[in-house]
Amino acid sequence: MNSTFKYKTIKDLNDGIVPVDLLCEYMRNPVGLNTVNPRFSWHVLSDERGQYQTAYRIVVASSKEKLEADIGDIWDTGKVESSKCTNIVFEGCPLISRQLCFWKVRIWDRYLNESAFSVCSRFEMGLLQQEDWRAVWIGSPVFGAEAPLFRKTFTIGKKVARARVYISGLGYYELHINGRKVGDRVLDPAWTDYGKRVLYAAYAVEEYLKQGSNVIGIMLGAGWYGKAYRNNVHAVTQLLLQMELEFEDGTAAYILTGPESGWKVHSNGPVTFSSIYDGESYDARLEIDGWDLAEPESYLEEDGKSEWLDPLWMEPPGGRMESQMMEPIKVIKVIKPISLSNPKPGVQVYDLSQNIAGWVKLQVSGPRSTKIILKYAELLYEDGTVNQENLRTAKAMDTYTLKGVGLEVYEPHFTFHGFRYVQVEGFPGEASMDAVTGRFVRSSVEQAGRFHCSHALLNKIQENVVWTEANNLHGVPSDCPQRDERLAWLNDMTVRAEEAVYNFNLAALYTKWQKDIADTQGAVTGAIADTAPFHRYGRRPADPVCSSYLIVPWLMYLHYGDQRILEEHYEGFKKWMSYLGAHSDGYIINYSCIGDWASPRTESESGSLGGGAVSAKTPGKLMSTGFYYYNAVLLTKIARLLGKPEDARFYEELSGFIKKAFNDIFFNSQTCQYATGSQASNVFPLYLGLVPKGNEKAVMDNIVASVMEENNGHLTTGNICTKYIMEVLAEAGRMDIAYLLATQKTYPSWGYMLSRGATTIWERWEYLSVGDECEMASHNHPMYGSISAWFYKMLGGINVDPEGPGFERIVIKPYIPKELEFATASVKTMRGLVSSKWEKSKDLLEIQVVIPFNSRAKVYIPFIFSFTETEIKEGNNTLWKHGKSSYKTEELFIDGHTSDYLIIQTGSGSYCFTVAPICGN
Repeated sequence: MNSTFKYKTIKDLNDGIVPVDLLCEYMRNPVGLNTVNPRFSWHVLSDERGQYQTAYRIVVASSKEKLEADIGDIWDTGKVESSKCTNIVFEGCPLISRQLCFWKVRIWDRYLNESAFSVCSRFEMGLLQQEDWRAVWIGSPVFGAEAPLFRKTFTIGKKVARARVYISGLGYYELHINGRKVGDRVLDPAWTDYGKRVLYAAYAVEEYLKQGSNVIGIMLGAGWYGKAYRNNVHAVTQLLLQMELEFEDGTAAYILTGPESGWKVHSNGPVTFSSIYDGESYDARLEIDGWDLAEPESYLEEDGKSEWLDPLWMEPPGGRMESQMMEPIKVIKVIKPISLSNPKPGVQVYDLSQNIAGWVKLQVSGPRSTKIILKYAELLYEDGTVNQENLRTAKAMDTYTLKGVGLEVYEPHFTFHGFRYVQVEGFPGEASMDAVTGRFVRSSVEQAGRFHCSHALLNKIQENVVWTEANNLHGVPSDCPQRDERLAWLNDMTVRAEEAVYNFNLAALYTKWQKDIADTQGAVTGAIADTAPFHRYGRRPADPVCSSYLIVPWLMYLHYGDQRILEEHYEGFKKWMSYLGAHSDGYIINYSCIGDWASPRTESESGSLGGGAVSAKTPGKLMSTGFYYYNAVLLTKIARLLGKPEDARFYEELSGFIKKAFNDIFFNSQTCQYATGSQASNVFPLYLGLVPKGNEKAVMDNIVASVMEENNGHLTTGNICTKYIMEVLAEAGRMDIAYLLATQKTYPSWGYMLSRGATTIWERWEYLSVGDECEMASHNHPMYGSISAWFYKMLGGINVDPEGPGFERIVIKPYIPKELEFATASVKTMRGLVSSKWEKSKDLLEIQVVIPFNSRAKVYIPFIFSFTETEIKEGNNTLWKHGKSSYKTEELFIDGHTSDYLIIQTGSGSYCFTVAPICGN
């Protein structure tokens, strides 16, 4: 999980500056685009300092041959004088359904030199209109069919030039053609509110077809659409498939699901039960050899009576068909167990050493009808058996029944689990270590960030955060992968999202999830829901702490330069704010359900919601009103950005009214405490900039006193304000306190989690394993992983600059604790690699910075020795000495200083700064 990036440099390429890593709507060579105005992005590799783009030319052609001839019959921008290299909107000929396009780009650098063209990239349009769907939904005629098998035979008599399959299965599908599974997706399609949107996948399948007889085979599973959907109301699985064949002679053919279309369905396949929460049962005795092959078909008849029936025409689920334009869920990693124990006769327990999301692959030989049970858990009882108490009602159990022929291999098709341990019951004979292998399963997003430092505990926290975030990416950013929940809670995401975009490339996934949130918005009230898709837990209206509705697209703008997502959801933001305003009393929001959630038990209200997760010390209305203010501030920025000056003035004025009311109600000017004086009560106003001018230090002093004097060096915050306390401490010059909290080893702390063997981040500060207290006891929960953003922003010093979103402008500002010897952070951005590394000794601080081509940075070099007795150099050039600076080039110059930092402006390239005390004169 923490391997270092390996990037080619310009010297490796041997062909000069050239655009690389071409993206269309954040994807490489996407198939099935839904937008007629796709956006293009690229970056350039260069070691030269101060290099940037002055112009570009994009060519889009209808064939690869035309593209190679520089004929842009779909779009040729010509030379456009611009530094923009991300999210450039297509403005060529109108795009139509199924259209295949090829594109390339060249750029001009700072010297006006023309680059070579990039390699050819491509994109393909999906079915843009609902009328493009000629297929209809079908399902099994047998009531209660768990995982029906569908098949369709057809004959191809001539050469295929192009073949596409557009498919959706509800809940999940597995597609086979001529005995081969198509692609490596699992748990597809991703979850949505099926009454609003249904996702489909598009596959290029020429390689799977042959002349003569062919067969399409599909197995369905319940997924989120089945028993786990709509509060356990059973929904019948159903299938929609459209295969389009184009032949070399110019003719075409369609294979469609629908009535009287030649499809057959078998309702008694080997998957006899599937559930997101409860697991899967697979009976290998029911396998039908060759069910997904065209020949022979004699098995279709048994004793003269066919079990393959005609499918039923099904009512559509109601949602608009939309292409799944994000990374699919896949098996990402194989994990071998580190130990095998036998706590009881006939029971084996495997330890994978790491808490993961996914399942295990089972290899076994034994007598026919032998039943093996696999139970998944994060914890063990003292007797060594798996402890599933914190899973609540989720059974998390897979069952496999042997057919009794040779070595049998099984892994689930339509479920996933969160677990470290798997208990095997009923294994025939003696189980070996290689009988079970862990399969780590998540959305196949790219890991973008790395952080490492000289403190082993901080490195382990970072590792745990990355694992936890990864374990909770399955088409939505879920809260946990193991119990009867696995939902995308907006309150968690309010503070979790920033950590996530530093660690992973989530542009496409967050674009999809933002639509999930919008799907929850009430048409009458404008209220959004606590979870998106809205299911099982939470409510509408959401708790006001769910500012992730605005924060996530704002982060998309900052990290990826994505303005479109702000434009598309702007009216929804306003409706949500109007709802909150309608429920304010003198600009105070009095309703609260979640607040600063899951603070330590001593700070929580016993018997409250979520197993005592509601804060007893931090008023819910303080948190709600604070986020009402936060939303107003964000909307002011967004309105200005989108060219809506009247709205900007309105929200700026509103934020002023909220600020005054907030301080009138909650601030005690005599004690400089907010509300009860809890850490969260004081931290939140400081983070938001609500504290009246001149009182900031006094409020901070109260926070420090609470941490050091009242709580012996520990925090008392919940999921929201734990993120904020780390940042306000560092920014207020109390990095010593923040570092103490980060490295604390006793309860409550991240170090305490590690001391109890945690390999992922917990939901609660407490170690909860048995009894009623397990109601809120996920051991794989990302909300307290927000500290990872602090690692990148504060220790590593990598920050986005709102004046140059998408890392066009970068702020490098490391905060350097006395106890830490070095820290290094890197982020693979839309423009290339950004990295920052510092290392210090007794009399030297070295800071290495890498800024990508076409970006600029403001680098803050700390005066760690003395303002007037420090010498700062870049390479052999002195930038600062005896309190004076004079060095200046086009690529690097001094931009001022504070009492703590020398501020330097740099262009792209690699820089090495040294800070040392002046010896003598």
